[in-house]
Amino acid sequence: MNMKVTAMAVGVLFFLTGCTTQVKPTFNAKYYPQCYDPVAKLCKDQDHSSEVKGTVAGALLGALAGALIGATSSKDSKGVWIGAAAGAAVGGLTGFFTQHLSKIKDREERLAQFQRILGDSSRGWELEKASVERAFMCYREQIVLLKTQARNKQISKEDFLSRMQEIRDGIDNINTYWAQAKDRMDSRLADGSSFLINQAREDEQRLKAQERERARMQYAATQKKLETAKSKKVNDVRQVDSLSADVKAEFLALENAEFVKDYNNELKRGVG
Repeated sequence: MNMKVTAMAVGVLFFLTGCTTQVKPTFNAKYYPQCYDPVAKLCKDQDHSSEVKGTVAGALLGALAGALIGATSSKDSKGVWIGAAAGAAVGGLTGFFTQHLSKIKDREERLAQFQRILGDSSRGWELEKASVERAFMCYREQIVLLKTQARNKQISKEDFLSRMQEIRDGIDNINTYWAQAKDRMDSRLADGSSFLINQAREDEQRLKAQERERARMQYAATQKKLETAKSKKVNDVRQVDSLSADVKAEFLALENAEFVKDYNNELKRGVG
């Protein structure tokens, strides 16, 4: 797998995740780049998306999807890296599992590949979750610090309000990204469930009686891994959503503080 394919694969990944279109492309982390950086890094390859948009989408997506799924069985570092990208991109491809894994005739190999993709997808989800959490916690620390600086008159009114605006935009951007991440993971897991159900039904119909029980056990084991991923996703979402709500509440409390209202009124009147 050469570096050109790797770069194009990343382009497809971010083209599908929507970093360039739904997260504000003009957001400038002037004061707190360290807070937005975790999410910005997830979107850093967004420039590659222009390459994707400028090509015949169907042919390119098909070729890259094939390269990505092939990488899941690769032993070298490039294959592992691209395999992780495949996991993250699963949500953007309609019927990803069906489109690619149904071509594998051997049932055991097909289920093994399914589990590899599910694992890659879960690792991509973990990266997104950790990045979003880190960003939220950073902004929470800065909200507390900004409040202290204002009360101790260590910062000008203009600077204070500019920093407040950046924190507000940063939180909004991260929440937008997190909503996209949740949708992508839901799509992957739903697609995986559909694939397993359909495959199990097909095998039930075509297998001989003595083979059916073994097949049922294999599908049950794979389904269990999928359900574990679903359960973890639910818990992760609850955890991050709670953190998001806490940070938003702390920001709103500061935004509605009397001295902040005074700052806004004084600046409107031209008072220094």
